[in-house]
Amino acid sequence: MMITPDATYQILFSANLAFIVTHLYSWLLKWFYKPHAYREHFHELFPAQRSVGVIYLLQLFEIPYLLQIGDSDALLYVNAFSLLFFSIQMLIMCEGYFFPTVKHKIHDHWVFLPAVLVLVPMFLQAVGLIHMPDGWRNSAVGAVSIIFLLYFWRSIRMALKIRAAVRRANEDRYADSDDFPVSFANLIRWVPTLVLILLAINFYADNPWVKFGRDLLFIGTSVWFCILTLNPWRKVSASDNSEDSEDSIEPDSSEKHHLVDSRFDDLAQRLENLLSEDKIFTEPHITSDTLISQLGTNSKYLAEAIRRCGYSSFYDMISQHRVRYAISLIHQDSDCRLADIAERCGFSSQASMAKAFKAQGKATPSSYRVS
Repeated sequence: MMITPDATYQILFSANLAFIVTHLYSWLLKWFYKPHAYREHFHELFPAQRSVGVIYLLQLFEIPYLLQIGDSDALLYVNAFSLLFFSIQMLIMCEGYFFPTVKHKIHDHWVFLPAVLVLVPMFLQAVGLIHMPDGWRNSAVGAVSIIFLLYFWRSIRMALKIRAAVRRANEDRYADSDDFPVSFANLIRWVPTLVLILLAINFYADNPWVKFGRDLLFIGTSVWFCILTLNPWRKVSASDNSEDSEDSIEPDSSEKHHLVDSRFDDLAQRLENLLSEDKIFTEPHITSDTLISQLGTNSKYLAEAIRRCGYSSFYDMISQHRVRYAISLIHQDSDCRLADIAERCGFSSQASMAKAFKAQGKATPSSYRVS
C-alpha cells in the first residue's frame, strides 16, 4: 500500500505524540504513585525512582519535533537531545539505584554543561529563533559526537563499577557468584550502554522513519518497565521488609544474641539435617530464602544461627558443604568427569567449583583423584 505524504505525516506525528504522552504519564506514575503493597518501604526498594521519572519528564523537549514533523533541523535537534540527555540521566539513575548513599557536590554537575552548550543553539535553530550559518549541521554533529563519546566512556565505567558492587553485594546472599540472581544483575548493568548504542544509531541515521521505530520501541519499553516496577498486585514478601531483607544475612558486628540457647540448638540441628542429610546445598540456585522457608524462621535468626555455627556467611556455609561433597564424590569415583561432579554438587560450572576450592585454600579438584 502506498503511503501518501499526508498519511506519512499522520503516522510520524501519532508515533511521536504517543511517545511523549506515554512518557509524561510514566513520569506521573514514577513521582506520585506508590502501590499500597510496599508503600512503607518504597524508597528503599526503588531508590532511583525519581531519576527514572526525570528521564520520562525530559521527553517533553521533543515537542519542537512534534510540531515540525519532517523538518530536518527539528529532527537533528531532538535526536541529539535524546542521545545526550538519556546518556546523562541514565548514569544518574544507575548511580542512584546501585549507590544510593553517594552524595554529590554542586561542582559534580559539570557533566551537564557540554550537552547544554551544544543543545541550546540547536533548539533555538529548530524553533526558528535564530539562524545558524551554513555548515552548522556538520559542526553540530561533530560536537554531539565528541560529547557522546565522553558519556559513553562514563557509562562503561559505571557498568564496571556496578559489576564490582554486584559481586560484593551478593557474595553473602547467593551460593554461587555465577548463579542466576548475580548473572542477571551483571547483564542488566550493560542495558544503559546498549540503549546509548541504539540512540547513537538513531542519531547518525538522521531519518524520521528510524526515529519512528525508536519511538515505538521506547513506548513498549516504558509501559513494560512501569508495570514491572510499579505492579499494584505485587505481594509483600520477606525480602521487601528492610528489617528482614537478605542484606541482614551479613554477619552482625555486635555479639548480641536474639536466639535463646534452646531455640538456637533446635534451629542449628534442623539446619544441619538439611545440609548433611537432605544435601539442600546441591540445589543449583539456592538462596537464603530457601532455608528460611524450609526452617520456618526469618532472616535475622538464620543469620545468627549460621554465624554461631562457625560460618562467616550464607555463601561460605553453602560453599564449604559443596566443596566437601565434591571431594567425597571425587574419591568415590575418580573416573567421573569434574563437570558432572560440579553439577551434582550445585555448582554452576566446573570453573565455579575450582574457584570455590581455591577460595577455601584447597588444592585443585583434579588433585583429589585417587591415582
